[in-house]
Amino acid sequence: MTHEDEHRRAWFRREILPLEPDLLAYARQFCRDGQSDPEDLVHETFARAIACKTWREISNPGAFATRILRNCALDALRRRKVLTITAVADFERIEPIDEAPGVHAVLESREELQALADAIAELPTQCRRVFTMRKVYSLSPDEIAVRLGLSVSTVEKHLAKGLRYCSDKLGRRIGRRNKVDEGRSWSARRDQDAKR
Repeated sequence: MTHEDEHRRAWFRREILPLEPDLLAYARQFCRDGQSDPEDLVHETFARAIACKTWREISNPGAFATRILRNCALDALRRRKVLTITAVADFERIEPIDEAPGVHAVLESREELQALADAIAELPTQCRRVFTMRKVYSLSPDEIAVRLGLSVSTVEKHLAKGLRYCSDKLGRRIGRRNKVDEGRSWSARRDQDAKR
């Protein structure tokens, strides 16, 4: 597996797999005739998403996954070669998933923001001042040096230290969350089913 593949898989686990419950609910709308299986549509969606070579350019993973699922449902309909007027009308009537961030995503963002604020608060006083002036008030290292009476190289060292500390702190937090999420993921369940 290449380095690029590893990054793509990490992106898939982080951005696409957590959408599974919403995608499954959306897929059920396309399977009311009993001819298609919602889980099959979601699995096909996942297969197409993880194979996407342009994954880095995707700014809205929810919209991307919804579009794939809709295309999978349409492909399944075409494969049956029986496009009844009712089936087409039903298909057109189904609204896409609401792509606004859900309550879970909003809470998660607030938690991440709080975790960042906590990490910044833990920095040594001078480092915290420098970091806040740069990242919150967008002052240049030169401006910060003048305001705090420091050399530019000292300011840059404080910035590097602050960035490294906050990045490590948030990285550990995300790693813990991913371990929890992976236990409930589609791939973990699929692997478990394969062993039965």
